[in-house]
Order: sequence, then C-alpha cells, then structure tokens
Amino acid sequence: MIQLHTRLLPFITALFYSFSANAICAENGLRIFPSGATIKQNSIFVIDGYAQSQKVILGLNKAYPVYLKSGKQKIKLIITQINLGQFRLTQAVLKPEKELEAGLEYTMYIDHLPEYESFNKYNKSTNKYEPVVYKVVAERDTEKPQLASNPIEINKTLVFYGCGPSIHVVFSNPAKDNSEIIVQTTVKDLKTGMKTTYYIQPDGDKIKIGHEMCSGAFDFEEDSQNFEVAFEFMDASGNFTPWTREPIKFTKPTVQTSDDEE
Repeated sequence: MIQLHTRLLPFITALFYSFSANAICAENGLRIFPSGATIKQNSIFVIDGYAQSQKVILGLNKAYPVYLKSGKQKIKLIITQINLGQFRLTQAVLKPEKELEAGLEYTMYIDHLPEYESFNKYNKSTNKYEPVVYKVVAERDTEKPQLASNPIEINKTLVFYGCGPSIHVVFSNPAKDNSEIIVQTTVKDLKTGMKTTYYIQPDGDKIKIGHEMCSGAFDFEEDSQNFEVAFEFMDASGNFTPWTREPIKFTKPTVQTSDDEE
C-alpha cells in the first residue's frame, strides 16, 4: 500500500542548478536517487519532481509507467511512498517488483512523459546528464546506516536571490554506510502542530532543512518561529535506522547571511 504524506508544511534540496541573483527558476525537473553508477540487488529508488514535474510523480504507474529494463527483461517499479513538499517539490519512493539480477545493466524508463520533460541522471565525472543506467553488483545489502553521533544544529542561512530567498537550518550528518544515504526528515511546526515528512539527500556531512530559491520540501510559515525535527536514515537498499530520541527543537532563520555561508 502506498503511504501518502499529504500534510503540507515544511527536501530538501537545492533545486538542480545553482542560481545567481538574477536567475530565473526553471519550470520542470526530475531527480533520481541513488545517483551512482552501481547498485545492489535489493536497491530502492527515490524520484523527485520539481514544479510542473510534480504531476509526473503523482501520475507514476498511471499516466506514466515507470520500470527498469535490461535486454528483454522488464521490471516494474512499485510505488511504496509519496511525499509532498511545501514548495514546488514532490517525491516517490519505488521498489522493484522482484530482485535485480547481478551483473546486468538496467536502464530506468518513464513512459509517455510530456514533450517538455526529460529524465536523466547527472554524471559528476563528465559533468553531463545521461540516461538513468545502473550496473547491478552481486550483493544484497542488509546493513543499516550507522550513526557516529547524534545530529546537532550547525548554523542557519538566509540569502535573498532574484526569485526569492534560500533559507536553511543546517544539521550535522553523522550517518555512515557503504551505500548512498538519504534521510527521512520530519519537521513539526510547534505553533500549528502540523508535520511534513520528506527524504533529503545530505550535502556531505550536512543535512539542510528548508528550501532553495525555487523549491524545497520545507518552508517555514511566516507566523511560526519554533519547530522540531527528527531524522531517520535509509541507504540505497532500503535499510533503515530509526530515530530513537526526542525531536530536536530549533528556530527558523531570521537574519540575512552571505552566499559563502550557504
């Protein structure tokens, strides 16, 4: 059964580009996790849709079938969770309907995409966008992420750009794993009691809660000041380290900072 988080409040994530003060926000974009070239036999996937691409996420396996293909082998991807961000961002968590075969190379497809839409993966080594292709290694990953310490707040950032502010509360990322990690982040507005849950890809040793100029999972309501957050860590095979402490209380940024602090 799909788990649907529809409570809107404050991923994530920086949009998919860097913006100057005069930049104009793009109108669509899809992003895939994991971002590397190899995966384990029991890998899971997370796709984020920005702006107009949010309707693709909500239409997966309805208007837009999503699957992996290797030669004549085709594996459907099952949606296990949909998360709605507050600011122009929506994501789906997907799991293959059967275990992937070691040694094969799979390409991920989304059928019937609108003509303005493209689905690619960014290659850091070539600085190019390429088809979403993964090579499966002969291994099932069953080890959950390990925490070297507890996350703590590091700083707050608030920078104003041409289309609006980039605002974040930055926490340390203590998780270690042999695979890529994504963080299930739940933010609660202590004034309204409302919660939002979204998977955030860490920025190295940092977890950034808030939004960039053009999009993000978490937006702090104008009349609210006090919030709390809980982090649960998941690797690219779906192994999960739950949050066992009280949520961390924090306040939203109110003082402008510089680009260098972002």
